[in-house]
Amino acid sequence: MDFSAFDTVQFNAAYMESIFLNLITNSIKYVIPQHYPVIYVRTKLIDGARQLIFSDEGIGFNLEAVKDRVFGLNQTFHNHIDAKGIGLYLVHSQITSLGGNITLDSKPNQGATFVLTFR
Repeated sequence: MDFSAFDTVQFNAAYMESIFLNLITNSIKYVIPQHYPVIYVRTKLIDGARQLIFSDEGIGFNLEAVKDRVFGLNQTFHNHIDAKGIGLYLVHSQITSLGGNITLDSKPNQGATFVLTFR
């Protein structure tokens, strides 16, 4: 973890807890088999906007295949017994409902990076 860019953000505490829980749980759940989960959480300031960046080294996504569905309700992209298609939907709903946004960069077997921008 690296919170050196900032250590606080004005945001709903329950939503923030849910966001951390969902993203960290997904990083653990979708680890590459036979590997340990590697998770990075850091902050960044870009043009005055506060960003919270979650990265992992897990199985990732084929973004061409999932396109705009990745944050949709009941959308699953991996055959995991606990996949329900709710976690990323909640994260997206929580961040956008309070004026922020979320982006995803990912490639199969190269992990995923979620950038949450708070306005």
